[in-house]
Amino acid sequence: MKKLNTKVAVYDSHMIGVLRSFSDAVMSIIATLMVLEIPLPKLLSTGHYEFSETLNSLVIFFVSFLVIVGFYFRFVNFFKKIEKISGWQVFAYAIFLMLIALFPFMTQANNNVHPTLFTIIYIAYIVLTTRYSRALRARIMAFNGLEVKKAGSGLSWDYILMTVLAVVVTIFLGNWSGYVLLYLPLRALIGSVVFDEEM
Repeated sequence: MKKLNTKVAVYDSHMIGVLRSFSDAVMSIIATLMVLEIPLPKLLSTGHYEFSETLNSLVIFFVSFLVIVGFYFRFVNFFKKIEKISGWQVFAYAIFLMLIALFPFMTQANNNVHPTLFTIIYIAYIVLTTRYSRALRARIMAFNGLEVKKAGSGLSWDYILMTVLAVVVTIFLGNWSGYVLLYLPLRALIGSVVFDEEM
């Protein structure tokens, strides 16, 4: 019986360039799909328009779009630093792209029925995807022999405070938590793009 080659592949800068291009395409498609999922205002029998569903979807779109842009800038800067990537890391990166490809679903989800549950799930999804992204970047940096910046021991207090505030606002005011949620990706984006913080 012939033994299979089980050596993990190691890819050079060409594959990194391909991953960057593929990421550009995937993230562009994600942003486009999120915009297309925003419902138009409904015309009521009174001749007036109902904007609540549109506004809720717009807020979710803004939050999701800022999260995607934050990931994009982090990985663009990250890909400039590395020279090689393993086959398992390419696979893990494909899983990451699959996770962020689900963000358009968030703009489509009806968050009017259970806004508190939706907010909790949405925040958890963003946090878990961000943690996965950070762990993946750390592994690839270590694989390249690069120093991995030590992130804080967890989320900073302002993230925790705003997350709790978003959930509390949702409990008492329904879908208004989206406006509080805008703070989280805005701060992360400003930190990673303007101040080069590692998130």
